[in-house]
Amino acid sequence: MKGIGILVGAVVAGLFLLAGGCGIPEEQHNKDIAALKQQMADAKKSCDEAKAQLGKEKEELAGQKKSCDDSLAVALDQNHILETKVSSMGQNVQQLLGEKGELARERERLSSEIEELKRMRAAAEARNAEFRSLLEKLRKMIDAGTLQVKLRNGRMLVQMSSDVLFPPASIQLKKEAKAAITELAETLKTFPDRKFQVVGHSDSDPIRNERFPSNWELSTQRAVEVVKIMIQAGVPPEMINAAGSAEFDPLVPNDSPENKTMNRRVEIIFMPKIDELPGFDQVLAK
Repeated sequence: MKGIGILVGAVVAGLFLLAGGCGIPEEQHNKDIAALKQQMADAKKSCDEAKAQLGKEKEELAGQKKSCDDSLAVALDQNHILETKVSSMGQNVQQLLGEKGELARERERLSSEIEELKRMRAAAEARNAEFRSLLEKLRKMIDAGTLQVKLRNGRMLVQMSSDVLFPPASIQLKKEAKAAITELAETLKTFPDRKFQVVGHSDSDPIRNERFPSNWELSTQRAVEVVKIMIQAGVPPEMINAAGSAEFDPLVPNDSPENKTMNRRVEIIFMPKIDELPGFDQVLAK
């Protein structure tokens, strides 16, 4: 394009020179005009070709622009799709993280429950071993009918008949009863980490006298007398206590002399330890 401009300028300059050249012969003058006309024709041809080339380049650029616009539109669509996917992935990641946290908490809860079950199983096995040990140590007295070893209301206990221990409506222990309680105390001393409660029980026949206005006083005092003998035999006082249930915790209905005899009894209960109570640590933690 720069060369065409120079050529046109030269032709124009030549025309001005011809117009001013009065001393030039006519033949030469005609030759010069013909040459200038040819130059102008060549310049016009060059201009036309340049214009055609520019048009072609413009069309190519327009095509390229359209292609770029189309590519940009596709890229924008893909970018939007990617943004949507990334956003969705972010939400999915948050959901997965939440589920992961929930699973971790559930695993921790199950682990705690498993540990609690293991602890309870170990405690139960320890109680069973203790029960078997007690049975073995008291086998002689059990076989003689002096006492019974039972599991009642989830607690291990030694049961002795009040008729074996006391005369009717009395709190004075029989001589042979003192010997039996002393022998029992020797066994209980071998369980130093266990506490015991001695509970007196009566039948439903009421008792009303100056010393015992009701079966509450009678059953409780009988338990106290048993505790005294056990302490004398070497059971530490802090390991044992006394209580009475009167006629309100019968083994069988008080509807016959035989059943009333069964209900008149003294029980030495192995008190449960804190670690034997299921889930007690969780209760305290709340």
